[in-house]
Amino acid sequence: MTDSDTNKQISIDQNSGRVNMIYNFPVYPEKNEVHLRSAEDVAKRALSLHLLLGVIFYQEPEKVTEWAIQEGLWDSLSPQEHSFFTVPISDLSPAEKKWKQKAIQSSLLTWRVEGLQALLWSMNLVEELDLPIERCDGNMLGEVLPELGESLQTFIAQARLRPVEEIVHMLEQHFQIYNHQVEAFANEEDLQFDMLITYERIHALNWVCGLISQWDD
Repeated sequence: MTDSDTNKQISIDQNSGRVNMIYNFPVYPEKNEVHLRSAEDVAKRALSLHLLLGVIFYQEPEKVTEWAIQEGLWDSLSPQEHSFFTVPISDLSPAEKKWKQKAIQSSLLTWRVEGLQALLWSMNLVEELDLPIERCDGNMLGEVLPELGESLQTFIAQARLRPVEEIVHMLEQHFQIYNHQVEAFANEEDLQFDMLITYERIHALNWVCGLISQWDD
């Protein structure tokens, strides 16, 4: 299956629905030295993903976009995110806006919720990251995130990061899982892990550790 937004191909187990392999999907970071991002930056990135999912799924996505603008989050969005946040307040017809929203709902961008979970874990707002088998419950993540219309600045000001050693250790664990998945796929063996969940977590933790410079990949 090819995702037109990201030009990535994934191989899915037809029986379980798990993602077994990802093509054109970089995993390993550009550099080796860890320079942990600030708690403020991680909080803003988590909020950007939180609001992105709102733009994708909320019945009135224009309210989410307006929320981002009013709360000063607009400059923290990535270039790709800007393009999606702009649609609800564009000059497109309501039908065209709805069609675009429906199209995004079937894209790989919805899997960013897995990266959001990893970011919240790095801020100690999620207690544990379970093994990457089942997709996380976005409703549960919503319990620790601001609701539509609430102040985002309070969330940002209260953000604190776990010790760098914990974050690096979690990243290394997910690299190991990823490598096990690659090896199993090459040997036509079945593993219970979902590679797309694994990758989204790796991507988020790489970013937190300053190992990749840009969020969009």
